[in-house]
Amino acid sequence: MVHIRPDGSVEFAYYRPSAQQVTLAGDFNHWDAERHKLRKDEQGWWRLRLAMQPGEYRFKYVIDETVWEADFAAYGVEMCKIGGWTSVLYVAEAAASAAETMAA
Repeated sequence: MVHIRPDGSVEFAYYRPSAQQVTLAGDFNHWDAERHKLRKDEQGWWRLRLAMQPGEYRFKYVIDETVWEADFAAYGVEMCKIGGWTSVLYVAEAAASAAETMAA
C-alpha cells in the first residue's frame, strides 16, 4: 500500500511477515534495490516514509534480495517492458509542497 501522509511524505507499506528483508526499488532511485530498506513492525508490515518530488513514478518491492513484486494496492500497476507488473505512484504538487515545508 502507498499512502500520502498529512505532512506530504509518502509511506510505503508491504505485508510480508515471513520476509527477512524488504527494500524499495524504483525509477526515483535508479532501481537500486539496496538504497531504501523498509522496517518491519510487530504485525509483519514493512514500512518506509520518503519525501518525494511531484511526479509519476514506477516501483517494486524487493523481498529477500531475490523476488521483485509489484504493489497492487498502489495507485495502479502496468506491465513492465521486461515482463511482470510494476506499481505506479502519483505524487501531487500539494503533497510534495507539504513534505518540503515540514522538512524545512
